[in-house]
Amino acid sequence: MRPASLALLLLVAAFPAFAGTDPGSDSTAATEIVLGDVTPPPPPAPDDFRVQAVEGFLAARQDGSLGRAVDRAAKLKTLSPKGATEEEIYGPKGSRLIAFDFSPEAIESERPGHFRIPVYLLFADEAGEVVESRDEILDFSETNGVWICASRRTSAAMSWIRDGVLDTADSLGVSEELTVAEKHLQDWTVGRKESLAYSVADISKGGGGRVIVNCLRYTAEYGRRGFDLKSEPLVLSREQGVLRVESN
Repeated sequence: MRPASLALLLLVAAFPAFAGTDPGSDSTAATEIVLGDVTPPPPPAPDDFRVQAVEGFLAARQDGSLGRAVDRAAKLKTLSPKGATEEEIYGPKGSRLIAFDFSPEAIESERPGHFRIPVYLLFADEAGEVVESRDEILDFSETNGVWICASRRTSAAMSWIRDGVLDTADSLGVSEELTVAEKHLQDWTVGRKESLAYSVADISKGGGGRVIVNCLRYTAEYGRRGFDLKSEPLVLSREQGVLRVESN
């Protein structure tokens, strides 16, 4: 072998396996090789027919709850899955379904011809005060090209009890202020096209003899999913002995 060839072989044998790496780095570290675009594809868009089926079912329940409130015969059998009670479909007695919401992206298809979706419901009494919120799981099945709610179950529910607010108002000596604030909120729910409801969360005394009523106000388009929520407090004060609401 010629001396030049021998020198070249020795040079290759002595050259580091990863000549382009930092001498201070671990030469045994694995090198990640990315081939092509690895960005995951976007999830498929929700099926409009399924979304409409869910919204239509909940809107029918809302309409039925209103019919029950005004003593109009409610067609429970045409709405409810097998075994569902009137309270499960329309809400607690003396209440109506004031708003509902769900995310189309939450639709889950377990098998062809069936899907499941979680929904949120809000019930209020005739004065517009929220009395219950509820999470449900609805199961739909397809029959002759039409999606029908086959079953429902309550996954969580909460009764909105305001006994604590009443006790606080009594202990602070502002029960009259609470009554005026609630009357103001009730008037707010009357005579408007939207579906409205309220809840009083707390009451406290502020500076200058004012009373602050922390409340939640819900606004929803009747028969449509979704709602708006505002949490601006009511501020009450006395002027020449007469209570008035400074902000609304």
